[in-house]
Amino acid sequence: MRNLSIFSAVGAFLLLSVSQASLADEFAVSTGKRPITVGLGILYKDKPYRDYESDEKTNLVPVVLYEGESFFVRGSSLGWKFIHSNGLEFAAVGEYLADGYDSSDSDYLRGMSDRDPSFGVGAHVIWNPEALGFKLTAVTDAADNSDGSQVRGEVFYKYRTGDWMLKPSAGFVWQSDNYNDYYYGVKNSEARPGRPAYSADDDFNYRLGAVAIYQEKTSPWMYAGGLRYDIFGGEIKDSPIVDEDNELSAFIGVAYTFK
Repeated sequence: MRNLSIFSAVGAFLLLSVSQASLADEFAVSTGKRPITVGLGILYKDKPYRDYESDEKTNLVPVVLYEGESFFVRGSSLGWKFIHSNGLEFAAVGEYLADGYDSSDSDYLRGMSDRDPSFGVGAHVIWNPEALGFKLTAVTDAADNSDGSQVRGEVFYKYRTGDWMLKPSAGFVWQSDNYNDYYYGVKNSEARPGRPAYSADDDFNYRLGAVAIYQEKTSPWMYAGGLRYDIFGGEIKDSPIVDEDNELSAFIGVAYTFK
């Protein structure tokens, strides 16, 4: 049971935060307290901006996990569980939203104002009575950057065989007009020849993901990898600063659980 809890925590780091500076997603309701787990990973994220620099696509990211009676840290998200029983979890959450760019990340973005990452607050519900589960998350920017919101829904299936945990998933991401306009819009003051002003509306994106985790039952060491593929809606695809209608992210890392 403890190993399942650890696998759940690592999965929490791997998929939810692809859009955040790390890969993560809760793919199981945790089964109790968990000591702190720390590690390091390599994240590759090919953002859709025009002429996005290759050396900006790969970064080292930390792994930090903790599960208490009610409080948890799962990668770049933290929260407080109000309901946690019979395969159901309802929690208030805060999470790092790592969308955005520096104008120096691309020659095409020069003259634009930087679009800063932010911190979202909201709630999630996870229903995971068996291998098949569902998660719904809603957060709003609390750092006064985009002043936008995200709603994410995901269906996942977790499969365990021997020392391996595998989890494919599929879902959607709704982003409000403020969110899309901040990260993909072009202000009138930023317009240039070949880069017209653009205001984005709300829209849906769609995503597919997969995670693989390996840990021997007697070892505190965990090894994990994940892929995520986002398909953007028209409001992002039509932006003049975007030249791709998709985004690929990949992660590989290792973590150690302190007993």
